[in-house]
Amino acid sequence: MMASWRTALPPCLLVLTAAAAAGCSTSVEADQAQAADDCSTVGQNRFLFELMKDVYLWHDLVPDVAYEDYPSPEALLQDLVHEERDRWSYIMSKSDQEAYYDEARMLGFGFRWMFDEEDSVRFAMIYPGSPVSEAGLRRGDKVLEINGLTIDQIAKDDLWEEVSGPDEEGYEMTLTIERAGAEVFTSAVRKAWFTLTSVLSPRVVQAGSRKAGYFMLTSFVEPTRAELDSAFAMFREEEIDDLILDLRYNGGGRLDVERHLASLIHQPEQVGALLDLTTHNERHREWDKRTVFEELDQVPAVSRLVVITSGGTASASEVLINSLRPYLDVTLVGSTTHGKPVGMYGWHHCDKTINPIAFRVVNADGEGDYFDGMAPDCVAEDALGVELGDASEASLAEALHVLEHGACSASAAPAGAGERRAVLSERRAAPRREIPWRGFRREVGAL
Repeated sequence: MMASWRTALPPCLLVLTAAAAAGCSTSVEADQAQAADDCSTVGQNRFLFELMKDVYLWHDLVPDVAYEDYPSPEALLQDLVHEERDRWSYIMSKSDQEAYYDEARMLGFGFRWMFDEEDSVRFAMIYPGSPVSEAGLRRGDKVLEINGLTIDQIAKDDLWEEVSGPDEEGYEMTLTIERAGAEVFTSAVRKAWFTLTSVLSPRVVQAGSRKAGYFMLTSFVEPTRAELDSAFAMFREEEIDDLILDLRYNGGGRLDVERHLASLIHQPEQVGALLDLTTHNERHREWDKRTVFEELDQVPAVSRLVVITSGGTASASEVLINSLRPYLDVTLVGSTTHGKPVGMYGWHHCDKTINPIAFRVVNADGEGDYFDGMAPDCVAEDALGVELGDASEASLAEALHVLEHGACSASAAPAGAGERRAVLSERRAAPRREIPWRGFRREVGAL
């Protein structure tokens, strides 16, 4: 999850982004301001090191290293993070990060891929308007080779970043594709800038006698607000009973946008009801913050919320689920979520943005320790051979069954509901082989 540094950044943190800022108490040494003006490698490394020692959630575990000996802040960060917990802190281009979070613009190919149950790599999602979409590639297409290398070769030598290439416009990737009912073909795609649509396929579906709103949400970025408002206006007019929220590929984003969605889904009777609590390390308890539900008019009265999840459901998506649980009947369908109950702020320094884990988020009941992820109530496959949003797709079909019948289907029952069901549930819930995502790509979940 990413707290917006424009709207949610604690005031004291601004000292770390602008040397001219003054008059705000902070435990960072006074000469930190000088480091803010030094964009040499040593200057950038020093800024990062002092930042981690001060605001990092596990600041007391940051080792003392000779930061001046590292070739880049990116290399230094790898040795500063708390490896047992932190899989997420990263550094990226300031302009690229602002383009994504402020404008929903991303440089890439525009796809998400994953291993299927047969250990083959397939496209799980193709972003509309992206280079791979324009090339005619589809969800479910099997990737046989990338730049002449087989998937086995790439996986064995961990060449995923190498074949994905640098974040440069025009970089070309050649893909050998197998598609059901067609001959094997080759497609060359180039990285380019494209605009993401966050809210996909919003519509009303029937679950027995009940009307349910459905949409897939891919990210929490600033333009997501307007897309959500539009979708919920339609749901209100249709007078939906329940909501199916597809977060299987949502790796997080801005918490202020997530909190807006939480308030669109549910309006507590009590004005000012606590939505979540953000906590920091003991050096910065003054930054801790209680967040309440937004007061919104004409919000549809959702009785039940079913969330479709996977290992790609992370960060702000998990905060949404956790924050609504004290107030609403929430059922998870799919597979175990990623497990990121912590988040980061973005510190601009030189031409980069440093994103260290700096806070935890708990719900109104004080719960929020899900580093191992949130297990599904009803286990369901991500059926890559079926288009997203199709009522016959396994996860959506299970969500509809839950709303119609009030319980999991026989094949989706969780472990403990009989030996056959337990074995089946264990097999289907077992994590698939993963394609590694690092840094910003881990949060976006797409190339």
